[in-house]
This record gives sequence, structure tokens and C-alpha cells, in this order.
Amino acid sequence: MKPQLISVQQGQAEYRLSENHPLRLAHAAGRHIECLDGTAWITAYNEKTDFMLRRGQTFEVPNDGLMLIEAVGASMVRVRLPTPQPSRFRRAVGFLLRN
Repeated sequence: MKPQLISVQQGQAEYRLSENHPLRLAHAAGRHIECLDGTAWITAYNEKTDFMLRRGQTFEVPNDGLMLIEAVGASMVRVRLPTPQPSRFRRAVGFLLRN
């Protein structure tokens, strides 16, 4: 069964996964993956090893390449967008306003 989108809320989505049907995420840098149930197997572009997440564990995507998330058995994962970083301009304005 292809990855099934369960819910979408502000900046995050939950998926039900099954074996041999990976969820593919392109340009995934900074996204946070949380295993909600089961075991998720993560392969990220340019990483020397794969990562296994069990229920409650999280993973932050380290680069902007393709990432695959596959279930070992059946699993559910939550994918959160990265926390937006303020621009240099906003940081400079914030600094000036504080001082």
C-alpha cells in the first residue's frame, strides 16, 4: 500500500506506511521525522548509514537531498517542516531594538 496521508495540520503531516512502499521527500533539509508507531527505516541522501526510528524517536534531516522513509512491518510517522529561521535583516533589527 502506498504511503497514506492521515492528517495535515500547521506545518506537519502524518503518514501510515507499509513495507516496500517508501515515502519520498525531496529537498527535506531541516524537517523533523517522528515515529508515532512501529519502526521506520530512513535513508537520507549523502549519509553513510541508514537510521531506524522506533515509537517516540525523532530524526532531523541533515541535508537537502532525497530522503526515503519506509516501514518495517507497518508504522506511522509525523513529518514536521523546519522551524523558520529569521532573516539576517530581522535579526539585526531585533538586536537594534533590544539595545
